[in-house]
Amino acid sequence: MRTRIARLATFFTSAALALAGCAATPEGDPLESLGRTDIVPQRQEAAMRLLDADATNPNYIKALRKIVVQPGYSASIRNEAWDRLARNDPAALREALELALPKMSAYEWRTEVCRRIGVLGWKDLTQTLVRAWAVPMPILATKLKDRPEYFALCTLWGTERVPSVLYELLLKSDPVKESNLRARCWELLLATGERDRITALLADESDATTDSFILDMRRGSSDLHVIPRNREEILWIRALRTPQRRAFWDAAREAVARLPESVHATLEPRDISIIVAVAKARPDLLSRDRDALFAEVSATLAADRIKRHSASFEGYGTQLAETPRAHASDMTWGDCAAVLVIDAALQDPAVNAHLFDLADRDLADRTSEHGGLLRLDEDGRFELVEYQPQNRGSDVRFEASGQMFEDGYDCIAHVHLHAQQYDNRRYAGPHIGDFSYADATGVNGLVLCFIDSATLNADFYRRGQVVIDLGTIGRSTRSAP
Repeated sequence: MRTRIARLATFFTSAALALAGCAATPEGDPLESLGRTDIVPQRQEAAMRLLDADATNPNYIKALRKIVVQPGYSASIRNEAWDRLARNDPAALREALELALPKMSAYEWRTEVCRRIGVLGWKDLTQTLVRAWAVPMPILATKLKDRPEYFALCTLWGTERVPSVLYELLLKSDPVKESNLRARCWELLLATGERDRITALLADESDATTDSFILDMRRGSSDLHVIPRNREEILWIRALRTPQRRAFWDAAREAVARLPESVHATLEPRDISIIVAVAKARPDLLSRDRDALFAEVSATLAADRIKRHSASFEGYGTQLAETPRAHASDMTWGDCAAVLVIDAALQDPAVNAHLFDLADRDLADRTSEHGGLLRLDEDGRFELVEYQPQNRGSDVRFEASGQMFEDGYDCIAHVHLHAQQYDNRRYAGPHIGDFSYADATGVNGLVLCFIDSATLNADFYRRGQVVIDLGTIGRSTRSAP
């Protein structure tokens, strides 16, 4: 009996060793094994043990860096790669994290990396953490102070000190080489409740700084009452401060000065071109407060005057209301003015004709949606300026070019069409990609959709999923219900 048990024990031990040996034996080039994400971790660990004989080989270090930062690898193999880099080339590990952390999509591993940076006391990666923290992750972490980058900064500097760290980086970072970092610090300070630091900085005219970034932000605040909320809006204000837009800035400053004081605190960059347009097309609106404008919007878009069409969000679990009443608590003076200005533009015969011509060409083009900018020309007339898409390949997407965005800093609205077929009412209004664009850029959007061959439905939208259905227009005039 004992002999049989001994034999069985020997058999199972041998079988286990054999299986372990099979699982841990690399096949082919060990570097190739490390570069693949479809290989079991045991084989990759075996490959590492072979490559450890020349632990600082540049190709081996490169492969380890890839494992640490790129998607598709298991946590166990990432840990093995981290340990080897930390031991044999810590500079390469830090450099890999510095480059990749802001783009790292594996959230659990991103969280672990941030935790390790904090525990290890790597203050030299503070700027990396800030850049990564500023990258939106709306599905995985909606609150900034729930983000792993924030917890890492708290570990490194102390919770109370984090705002000061951001503020010091904003002021001391290189204006040219680190302009993006400075914008991210600004954005995070505002988003985490430190607006008072920013307003105090901009109000301190005794500080005779030569920093063009601070000077531009200071003039934006004093002349236009605008404090940009993020990097894109910072670039917006700085673009308006360039010499070629001096006349526009002066016109905006004069128009803003005529607004009720209650309006000032609500202004955003997207409102500036609307204010200039109002000064030219409807100067009477400049002296009226938000409630007065909202009342006019409500009357203009009353349910008995226009016919609305809403996009289908089937599969997304939501259906957005598109009436002024539904957004009564969200609509600012700028929103109300934008709706009135755009509504007037849609009734302009030249704009109407151009929109339908563009929509017909969009219908025939299966490679992209079409779009452009709604603006005032030099004589104060409404015009639609077309732009070619940045890329083609999808009939349900319009990708704005860099030139369109650059030219759009002083426009009324970014425009695109949903014109895949004449009966396209299911796609009336902005959809998920349009909301993402508005959230990221802060622009006013206008989307038009074919209802039938003679009718387009129009919707104004902006960040925060605020949508106002402007009703329909015919090939010559607004259609009746």
